Parts: sequence; C-alpha cells; structure tokens
Amino acid sequence: MKNSSLAVRVALLIISIATINPLMQAQYRTSIQGVVTDSTGAVVPGANLTLTNPTTGEKQVRVSNGDGVYNFNALPDSVPFRLEVERQGFQKKVLDHLQLIPEQANALNVELAIGSQATTVNVDASAAPAMDTETASINGVVTDNEIQHLPSFGRDVLKLSQLAPGIMADASQASGGGEFNLPGTQSAPAPSGGSTGIFRTENLVQGFSNGNQAQNNGVSIDGISTTSAVWGGASVITPSEDSVEDVKIVTNSYDAEDGRFTGAQVQITSKSGSNDYHGSLFFTAHQPGLNAYQRYNGGNTVQRDNSKFNQFGGSVGGPI
Repeated sequence: MKNSSLAVRVALLIISIATINPLMQAQYRTSIQGVVTDSTGAVVPGANLTLTNPTTGEKQVRVSNGDGVYNFNALPDSVPFRLEVERQGFQKKVLDHLQLIPEQANALNVELAIGSQATTVNVDASAAPAMDTETASINGVVTDNEIQHLPSFGRDVLKLSQLAPGIMADASQASGGGEFNLPGTQSAPAPSGGSTGIFRTENLVQGFSNGNQAQNNGVSIDGISTTSAVWGGASVITPSEDSVEDVKIVTNSYDAEDGRFTGAQVQITSKSGSNDYHGSLFFTAHQPGLNAYQRYNGGNTVQRDNSKFNQFGGSVGGPI
C-alpha cells in the first residue's frame, strides 16, 4: 500500500513540473525587436527569421511584416542565441552568440545584402556587446561569472546589488556575523548574516537609491515579485547563487510596471537549463583570522567579525 501511495505522489510531482514549466518560462521579459532592411535602408517585408536556443535546440520562427518589423518575446537572457535571416533575392545572414540585456526589450536591426540565398554571411554577435537603445533607465547587470567569482557574505546574491550605479551602501558586517542596517533604516527586517544566510524569511536589500530608504526597493525573480507584503525592500525568497543567471538592478527611469516601489528594482533571473547534464559543488570558509577590523555602524570602537562558520552545497541540472 505504501509503494502504491509513493508511486502516485511521484506521478503527481512529475505532472506538476510539466504543467508549471511553461508558465514559469512565460515570466521572462527579455525580448528582441527590430527592422529588416537592405543595403539602401529600404525595409524588407516577408523575411524569415529563425531564432535558435543552442542549449535546448528550441526554435522560434517569425516573418517580418510590411514595415520590415519583427519581434521575439519571453526569452531567457542567459542564452547566446543564434539568429538566421533569409529572404529570396538576398544573401542569408546568420548572427551567432547573440547576447541580450535581461528583463527588457533589445533592439536588433538586420541588414541584408542583395545576392544568392546560397551565400551565407556569418557574424559573431558577441564581438559587439549589447547596447541599451530601447530605454532611458540607469541600471547595472551582475553576470553569472561575477556571481560565481565575486565575494558575497553568506553567498547572498542580494548583497551584489551594491555594485550597480546609483546604489549607495557600506556593506559593513557586525561583530556577531550579522549586518548593520543602513542609517535611517527601520530596525526590521534585517539583512542576511552568518547565522541565517540565504534562509532569512525577509531579507532586506542593503542599498539606497534615488534618495529612498532601503524599504522602498523592489525585488523580483523571473518577473514575479518576491517583495514582502509587510516590509518593503525585503525579499521573502533568496535564491542560491548556483541557481541565478544574473541580477539586474535598475536605479532610475524604470517602466510603470515596476512602479509599486520608488527605490531600486532588483530583478533576478534564474538559469534556464539545457539538454546537457551538469552540476557544481562549493565550499566557503568564514574565518575570523581573515577578517579586517572596522568601525561598526559609525561607532568609535574598532572590532572584528569573530563569527566562524562554513558553507557547502551543490547543484545538478539536466533535461526534464
């Protein structure tokens, strides 16, 4: 009887994952839009555009409209896409390793040269970094490489938001391994510390933006707000660094859809996965002998964080 019950639970879990997965993907807000033209600048309607995700093999096809305009929506920004553009009477153009700015529209105009379709023009899109020409926002993106290699106390990705332009914070740690609230910040909630790490229920983003307190910041993961309903600026979920692809921090001139909060918008994007199995292991040692002495919270007493703890874990991923 127990075996039958276990089998039913496993089946329900698999069905739940299969059902929820498309909904989770739909939360991605990264997109590509642009115009297909010829060498004279005239628009090219009816061009076939194929966008391929090389990690999963998934393909999306669009056709440029009468004004030469095309659009791809709900894209995971972590993927180096491949875009193929072809139209009868023009040479085929292929853009490889196309990197996108997360959580926003990316402009990409494509110019086709007149010639045979049998001729293919290959372009390495990674040679020209993505430029934000679609918004007037001030933002910074902490990439996967930076998340894995930059130190963050307790492996808390929210602490890396202090790297963005327009964010003010001192990142000081208390002698007990916790972190002091910034001046003018209410006593609760508190940011993560050595004893809580990423498991704090309401984890306050430590950073001021646009003259606001930390409680005016907003936090979202894959387009879904995780900001506490009780305390603004605090996330009820803090993801593991191994599950995060990038963190985008918008400090000014963001869209109205983010207008619930007047401070910074911390937008976290999860890794999208691939058809290959992969994993990781990590070990972090926090030793008092490696900590610097500092004045805590503006005081005159010079102390050191004397908490001692170790963190270890890992991750595994593959096709579902």
